[in-house]
This record gives sequence, structure tokens and C-alpha cells, in this order.
Amino acid sequence: MSLLFLTLTATTLLRGPPMRVRDVRMAVGLGPDEPQPSAAPLYSMMNRLIRKADRTPSVRALTSRWLTMAPEELVENALILGRSFVGDFEQGAELLDIAEEQTGVALSPRAYGALMRLGAAEARHAEVLALLGRMRASGGEPGPTMLLSAMHAAAEIGDWGGVSRLFAEYAGTDDAVEALELIGDPEVVREMEAELGLTQAAAAQPSKLTVADAEALRLALHAHCARGNKAMVALSLKRARELNLALDGQSYMHLFNLARGRKSAEPLSGLRPADLVRSLSDWADPLLFTAQARVSRLTRADRELFTYALCGVGCVALLCALLSGDAPAEGPAAFSNTLTGFDMLDAL
Repeated sequence: MSLLFLTLTATTLLRGPPMRVRDVRMAVGLGPDEPQPSAAPLYSMMNRLIRKADRTPSVRALTSRWLTMAPEELVENALILGRSFVGDFEQGAELLDIAEEQTGVALSPRAYGALMRLGAAEARHAEVLALLGRMRASGGEPGPTMLLSAMHAAAEIGDWGGVSRLFAEYAGTDDAVEALELIGDPEVVREMEAELGLTQAAAAQPSKLTVADAEALRLALHAHCARGNKAMVALSLKRARELNLALDGQSYMHLFNLARGRKSAEPLSGLRPADLVRSLSDWADPLLFTAQARVSRLTRADRELFTYALCGVGCVALLCALLSGDAPAEGPAAFSNTLTGFDMLDAL
């Protein structure tokens, strides 16, 4: 467990030299005094986990052939099963340690991503970022699942610069990453970006994102709002519009906070009426589906009663609207005796 609990800052994990961890031990090149890799500790722990695991169909499928699987495949499947098999993040991390340090196998990004999701569910954000650094240090290439989990972890600890940096790698736009490292007065940052042409370069790159990347794009938008990078905010809104993605309530909250902090409506200029319509539809659709599902479960008599009730409510509302109409206006001389002291006829 020593590898997962190193006290490192998120900045060190996300950029700069990779964190130092012990190399994965392979059978070739070991010294005569060094212990040889062995699968015995791995299978011993797997046997212990199997005894305590839930008896779900997925767990039963794994336990029926775990002795015939390769060690790296076995560990990957165990971590993907998550809590139903490994129990918690501590045991999952111990399983990963044994597989890499004692058995000498190199685990895939899928295995790391599964363990990172398990850590995120337990709010182990520092350990999640440490796993990303460990994968980089071992020479592995993090996959989209790992990067997305790291983005969530960085957002939870408030490292919005780290979220922006990870999203650039996630989206494949790492060429303009220098723009994400500029920190200082907003006017100075804008001048430097314009001089370097970094924001324009990012906008000119074709987007590699798809609808499946909606969560990552929303996190990036929140990060750019928190950092006050209005150019990247406008670019994120443009990307979301191209993918026909609806903004959630938190996205609007971050945009309004940025506008309020800058005392300017410029951050909101990237919004379009279509964005609001799309968000409203995204919010209303689940409610409509829920209402339709509830109505479909009613009996025929109940549906007819419900229909009559709706018609009755509509008729009552229409009747109230007709009755509440203004009375015809009277002439200017039609005043009451209590106010004038005489009737209109008396005046004639």
C-alpha cells in the first residue's frame, strides 16, 4: 500500500516529472538476490476475496474459471466487478499492489480505471490522482476512463487548472495546453493568449469529442469558468452546441458566477436561445416520461376518470376566466351619490 499513499500535490501528479514508484519487477533482469515473481500471493488473495464476495451472476462467472485465467486478466476482471468482488478501495489497491509488485504483471488502463472509479465512489480523491501518476510512471498510457476519473477527482479538490489540463489530454488538443498554464491578471492573460495565438489554435483544431464525452465537456466548462478563461468558456459552449448537448444547472450557475465576478455579461454572450431550449427540454423530458409511465399503469377506468378530471379542470379554468372579465366601462358622468351628492338625472 506504500505506493498509493504518497503525500504528493495534485499539480505534481498532473504535470511535470512523474512521481517515483518502484519499477514493476519482471522475470528477466532480476539480480540473484532479488525475489523471483510469484503468482502464489495473488491467487491466495483472490481465494480470500472469492470467499467473501457477493454471489451475483458476474461473480459466479468469474469464480467458475478464475484458475484458468492469466493473472493480469484475472485482476482486471476482479477490479471491474468492483465492490461486489473486491469489497472496497483498500482491498482493490492491495490486489493491484500484489499483481504488479509480487507477481510482476503490467495491468491495463481498464484495470486502473476500474480502481479509480471505486476510489472516487469512496471520495479517495488523492489516491485516485496517485493512481494516474503511478500509471504514467510505469510507462502506461492512461485511457479515457482514467482521465475522466482524474478530472472528477481534481474537481472535487478544487484543482480546476488540473481539470483543464486533463481535459486537453482527454480531447486530444494537447498542442494548445500552454494556454491552460497562464495564471495572472485576466487582461495580461488575454494579451499573452492573443500574442501566442493559443486560443485560436485550439478553436481551429477539429473536435474529437462525441456525445459520449458530455460529462468531460461539462467538467471542462466548469473549470474554465472557475479559472475565468472566457475564451475557453466560449469555445466549450461552441463544442457543446456542435454535439447538441444540453447544459445542466451547474453549468449555468458557473456561467452566472463568472459574469457576476467579472461584473460583465460577456461570459454569457456565448449562450444562444437554442441552448436554453435544449436545456429546458432535457429537464422536462424525464418528468413527461415519468408521468406517462404512471398513467400507463392505471386501469382503463382510472384512465377515463383521469381524462374526465383533466377536462373538468380545463372547463372550470375557462369559466373562471370568462367570469373574471372586466364589466363594461360606464361614462365619465356616472358617479355615485355618495361622492357627488346628486344623481346624473338630477343634474339634468
